[in-house]
Amino acid sequence: MILSEVEGKKKVRRSAVDLLDAGLHLLAKHSIQQLTIDALCKQLCVTKGSFYHHFNGREDYLERMLEHWVTKWTIKSMNSASLAGKSAAQRFDVIVEKSNDLPHGPETSIRAWALTDPLAQLYLEKVDSIRMKYLFEIFNELSGDPDRALLLSRISYSLFVGTRMVAPAITGDERDAVIELMKNEVYGIGNVKND
Repeated sequence: MILSEVEGKKKVRRSAVDLLDAGLHLLAKHSIQQLTIDALCKQLCVTKGSFYHHFNGREDYLERMLEHWVTKWTIKSMNSASLAGKSAAQRFDVIVEKSNDLPHGPETSIRAWALTDPLAQLYLEKVDSIRMKYLFEIFNELSGDPDRALLLSRISYSLFVGTRMVAPAITGDERDAVIELMKNEVYGIGNVKND
């Protein structure tokens, strides 16, 4: 952990995770080109020396930030949903809720970044694959039909990505209505009681 000065000389410890989270939050409003070491250090009120204590440079930082995105925003959410829901329908509801809580900006920026950078593309493909596999397992348990489960997982994931990528993003009550309609009309899991 690194000490930084904020709020009138008060010392605050900053870990590598703090820096990784700050980078993802910066991506919520800015492009990858604007995510510089200077911008990151300014955001957290740390020195470049503090940054280099944790990272070997910007490339090392960016790769570790992408890995953090995979583990924190994908795998951790799925593990949490699996612990919270007993049935496949319950797990689906929990993962949808957790997904809706994620800020849109970082993922939108990562998807744009992946269009021109092989490293970002690699991590994006990894995240998309992990998420669709998780949804496949839910829909396979619900339907017992692997072919249908594959299609439903692709529809569901496309809905997740699409609601975030259109401008303006489909959020709040409108997004919830779309999801509820899909659960009832396509997925066949609407109005499932959570025992």
